[in-house]
Amino acid sequence: MGELRAHRWTLVACALVAVLHVVVLVTLAARAGDGPHRAPLTIAAPAVVAQQLAEEAAAMPGQPFEADWTDDAAAAREAVRSGRSVAAVLVDLRETHDVVLVNGGADPELNAAVADRLASIEKARDRTVEVRELTRPGTAEAEVSIRDYVLLCGLLGFGFVIAISLVRGPVAESATGGAVRLGALALVSGLGATLLQLLPGTGLPGSDLEVIGIGAGYAFAIGAVTLAVESLAGLVGLAIVAATYFVLATPLLTGTSQYLLPPPWPTVTPWLLTGATQQALAGVTYLDPGRVTRPLLELGAVVVLALVVLGLARLIHSRTDPAAPHSSAPARHWRLWVIGVVLPLAASMALAIALVPGDVSQPQPTPSIASATTCLEDATPTRNIADINHQIETLQGSPAFQGADVGADVQLQDGRFLLVFGDTLRSKAFEGPSFARNSMMLWDTDCVSVVLPPSKGAIIPDRPDGIGYWPMSAVVAHRPGYDLVLVSTQRVATTGGGSFDFANLGPSLAVFVVPVGGTPQLIATKDFGPDSDDTDRPEWGAALAVADGWLYAYGTARPPGSDALGFSLRVGRVRPDDALDPSAWRYWDGSTWQTDADRAADVIDAGSGGVSETLSVFHRGDRWYALSKLDGDLGDQLVFWTAPGPTGPFTLAGSVATIPSDPATGEVTYMPLAHPGFLPRQGTMVVSYSRNNTDFSKIEADPTLYRPTLLRVPLPQ
Repeated sequence: MGELRAHRWTLVACALVAVLHVVVLVTLAARAGDGPHRAPLTIAAPAVVAQQLAEEAAAMPGQPFEADWTDDAAAAREAVRSGRSVAAVLVDLRETHDVVLVNGGADPELNAAVADRLASIEKARDRTVEVRELTRPGTAEAEVSIRDYVLLCGLLGFGFVIAISLVRGPVAESATGGAVRLGALALVSGLGATLLQLLPGTGLPGSDLEVIGIGAGYAFAIGAVTLAVESLAGLVGLAIVAATYFVLATPLLTGTSQYLLPPPWPTVTPWLLTGATQQALAGVTYLDPGRVTRPLLELGAVVVLALVVLGLARLIHSRTDPAAPHSSAPARHWRLWVIGVVLPLAASMALAIALVPGDVSQPQPTPSIASATTCLEDATPTRNIADINHQIETLQGSPAFQGADVGADVQLQDGRFLLVFGDTLRSKAFEGPSFARNSMMLWDTDCVSVVLPPSKGAIIPDRPDGIGYWPMSAVVAHRPGYDLVLVSTQRVATTGGGSFDFANLGPSLAVFVVPVGGTPQLIATKDFGPDSDDTDRPEWGAALAVADGWLYAYGTARPPGSDALGFSLRVGRVRPDDALDPSAWRYWDGSTWQTDADRAADVIDAGSGGVSETLSVFHRGDRWYALSKLDGDLGDQLVFWTAPGPTGPFTLAGSVATIPSDPATGEVTYMPLAHPGFLPRQGTMVVSYSRNNTDFSKIEADPTLYRPTLLRVPLPQ
């Protein structure tokens, strides 16, 4: 009666294990085949670009990549050769063509799937890719051969134990018998691994002794674990080991890379016995030999643990009833039970091989984010300030640009001017949004064009929560073959329907790459600090300047409740390539550069009149200048401050023009900006200021009321 009850529970346990096995495999089959999952990827590009691209790749839906970045192409190549990355993207910002490196010894389906996903991403940026394989001689597609070799070694160890169990029963009758079983398992494992390595169809590249040693160790480990669990739990233990082995070896059974299976396989597999063995063999065949140590330690630990369990099982059985049901069953009954367990599991293994997709689906097209330009028909060359002002008025007749403010500019190395504007109005005839928080133009001698993203909206897109970006300043860092354009912005939230119904929530930085003669492409947008409308927090980026390899960002601030009309001015700096890394910034505290923004000192004090919330800071030779309205945007005097360096001390030089607002008509003037590259003339500077109206209906009726105006002013000496 006790034996019948034991068999009944054994049958229930085996059925549950088999059902769980099938459920796991069917679920896996339903989710596999849709592309890479958490595949290690390295982006090689200048830091300010590479970091953002890596973050975007890591955040993609479905998590196809675990992305890292470097600014060293050689380091990216080494990451692929060593196996730390399945692919590397070498980004060439001088061109619109990049190189994807893959390891030729890796799984070809994985390489193709990764290359397809990367090509889809690049296409969305109007870029193309070329795939190159880094392959050591004789190691092409070595991963496929490794998978087959590990599968055969595992089946060798597991199959030997099944055979012993069928012939001699589940548990050795004595310690000597157990030692004989282990010795026979070791002999069969060594001979089998040797034979597999010597056969032309299964042999692996690399050192024969190393390959045979790892293969034999894996076969012995699988067999020892099976013996250990079987000795503890009998038939149920055998079923559990069989099911676990088949499930955990799914990448081997289906001929599929772990990175082409859904989570948690990409993360779990390297730490499993099968995955560790694959890593060890990869290290002695086509990857970095340094990757062998951890897998071999894991393999050894599993063997030691299995031997300890076998010893404990022998000790437990010697102290309990030696006539336990799983050890006293007639050999014929035991064999039937073993066959009854293994055959369903073998059938589910075949089901897995049949159901798990072998082919990788094609990636869905990634929506384009590449900007494009079209020359405006009514654009004409400009020769003086009057021409520029007329050009702006003419462009306001274009559907894409009816009116805007700001107009910060940089001059690209190919001679073109790139201008960024704030709140931009479009005509009703424009095929896109009628309003954008920001826009961009390119001015050339024979072409003036509006730069538009595929959405036809803001060139720096709004956040998903509707927060927009209002440009403040722009600088350019020239690089061989391309320009890096950094645009500082304010995060803006609409609070009403009026022209000035908005809340400023803090600074951000946008990064554009402009190939020589090419179209600006947005690479990154970075918010600095949490959203807050506290004016005591400096609005870093109110003015930007580049000098001696540094990017200087000036911040304006005014304590709440202050009776000052203007803002104070502070300064921080960073290398342009590190601009998106908050930890790289340093702030001037009056005597030195340090890491704490709260300790930044005023280089212009609000108590002496103060500056506008947005202004210009630039240098001519060794002389530095700050251009702003005195007493902030409510003032009417356009003034310069001068200084011997970027940190001051800044001295007020007096008024150079009057730009008043008109309360009677509602017209307001604000945001004076300097344009050092526009029509330069010794001792003078071209400046602009924005115009708007407190009655937005007037702007809608006549957009010409909402546009920057340029003038030339004397430059203090």
